[in-house]
Parts: sequence; structure tokens; C-alpha cells
Amino acid sequence: FNQRTAPFGIMYLQTYDGVTVGCESCEELWTPKSSHIDMALNGVDIVGNGSGSHHELRKLHTRLDLVRSATSKCGGVYLYANQRGCDGGRLYFDGCSMIVCNGIVLAQAPQFDVKDVHVITATIDLDDVRSYRASIPSFGIQAAEAYCDDSGASKRRYVSCENDENVTLAERKVTKDGIVPKPSDLMEGGIKLRIHDAEEECCLGPACWLWDFLRRSGATGFFLPLSGGADSSAVCAIVGAMCVMVTKAAQEDPTGEVAKECRRVCRKESDDYHGDDNCLWVPSTPQEMADL
Repeated sequence: FNQRTAPFGIMYLQTYDGVTVGCESCEELWTPKSSHIDMALNGVDIVGNGSGSHHELRKLHTRLDLVRSATSKCGGVYLYANQRGCDGGRLYFDGCSMIVCNGIVLAQAPQFDVKDVHVITATIDLDDVRSYRASIPSFGIQAAEAYCDDSGASKRRYVSCENDENVTLAERKVTKDGIVPKPSDLMEGGIKLRIHDAEEECCLGPACWLWDFLRRSGATGFFLPLSGGADSSAVCAIVGAMCVMVTKAAQEDPTGEVAKECRRVCRKESDDYHGDDNCLWVPSTPQEMADL
């Protein structure tokens, strides 16, 4: 953008067509005076949050309430991207990234999964954001107060990306197969949220943690002694759930990272590749992965 300097402080990025993008940190979403409030009052259309929120039982409800409340009060698009996996300690970060617009969840990534990355998308008409905010008179009054300082002069809080005159507006549009995507048809009611039962969380969270620890440590399996008591039986069930999830992911993508790690753990690396993707070894059942 031929930019040579950048101001310090909380700033926003404004693109050539007036779309303004801001970002708040993980913890700011949970505080009384969250950054997204000031951003919305200053006209920010899209707020991103790169979060590192670890799993706790029923914590997803709180995240959903916070993100939906942020955009239902202030309007706007909220891009919530959460960390996934085990970082070597006892914490497990359960992902479940979301795209929310005006209080409506348009896209949601799985909460528990053995894959490293999930990409979610949604097509949004930003005029819906502006229309939503304009329908709240009090929001307009507060936005006017936030936009001006005590002397009445405007407070410039964004960094502008100058327009390249050599590139036409039509060339800048993101298209697929030459077709401009339409705004999401789900805007009215959003998607059906995927929320696990408490019992499922107790099983799937530790199962994902076990797989992440197994592959990151370079180990080739677990030794599971069974006493017949409740503790070893619960651990056995969690390991079984891990095998189910890994087997399913490996079968869906035999060339993916999960399948490669599965072959390493099961000592099938010699079967890794012979020029034909259909010949790659993957467990046919969870029992085969567990060597039962």
C-alpha cells in the first residue's frame, strides 16, 4: 500500500471501498468494556478475535452468549477463531470457531475433532450491518459522541489503504467460477448450532487431548491396564472414542495428516505411499487401530 509509517495504539484498517476491519484479543471479549464496543461505535464493520480459550465443561455456551451478544447489541460481523489441540500441558483447546453477524451464527466449526485446522466461510452483505445499526437510534447517538472529541473534531482511528487506480472495482471482487457469491441465505435464522451434551464433552474432550498428545510426543501408543474399576473403565472408553474419531478422519482423507500420524502410531509407515492413493493403509475399524 506504499505505507511508510503506522500510528501506535488501537487502530482499525479501512479498505479502498470503505470496509473497516478491527481486531480484539482473546480476553477482551470477556471483559466489561470490550474493545468491540468502541470499534462498533467508530464504524468498524468486521471484528476479528484470535482466541486461545481452553475447554471447560459447558464453556461453549458462554462463548456463544458473548459473541452473539456483542453483535446483537452493536451490529457487525464477528470472526471468532479459537485455538485447537493440546499444547503439551493438561489443557485442551477445543476450537469451535464461528462467524456471527448481527447476533446470528452463520458458520460454526466442530468443537471436538482430531484435525488441526478447520476452515469455515460465510458470504455476508455488509449493508445488512449498516441497516441493522441504523435501526437503533440510541446506537447512532452514541456513535456520534464516540466519533468526535470534546472540541467537536473527528477522531481518526483507522489506517486507510489507498485505492490502486490501475485496478478496477470489478477486478477486485472475489468470485468463484466467475460468479459473485450471494449473501448467505441463512441470515434470517442462522445455522442450527452443534452443541454437545455434557456427557459427550466429558468423553470427546479428553479423547482429542489423548490423540494430540500421542502424535506430538512421537509415541506409538498407550499402555492401558484394566483393573475392572470405574477409573480404568472410563479411560478405556475415552481411548475407544479416540480410536473412533481417528479412524473416521483417516478414512475420509487417506493422504491427510491424521492418516499419516495414524500409520506412524500403528507402525504402518512402510505402507505410506506406493503411487496410488487407494493403496494407502488406514484402519478399517477402530478395533484395528487399537490392535484388538
